[in-house]
Amino acid sequence: MLAISSNLSKMIIFIFAIIIIVVLCVITYLYLYKDESLVSKHYINYMAIPENDGVFTWLPDFFSHVAVDISIYTNVEDDYFFSYFSLTNDDGGRFKKTLTVRAREQVAKIVSKNDPDTKKVWCKYGKIPGQGDGVNLFCW
Repeated sequence: MLAISSNLSKMIIFIFAIIIIVVLCVITYLYLYKDESLVSKHYINYMAIPENDGVFTWLPDFFSHVAVDISIYTNVEDDYFFSYFSLTNDDGGRFKKTLTVRAREQVAKIVSKNDPDTKKVWCKYGKIPGQGDGVNLFCW
């Protein structure tokens, strides 16, 4: 009976040691691989963005001036940004149309530099299969 109890306690100690090692590995991974270059800023509306903030250099010139609940994430080192914001239905429709036209123009410029035979580019909104309900802009 004593031998079984001793083996059981050794097994429990071994399992706890494995759990602690796994937790420490996960914490170390999350600490070492977080994107420290990503800067986030949040504003209640477009007018709340200070002129000298530098955010305007990231936003397209057609960014809606009536946007609210604006969150902007920038990474200067890797040269990218993304943003979340809210618009009314009317303003959202206008913004999507403008974004689609401008994106198509920019993608056409980039593609024509790399492949002069490409004559047309088009963009549309849609969901990525298996990636949730988010709607994204796709260009071909």
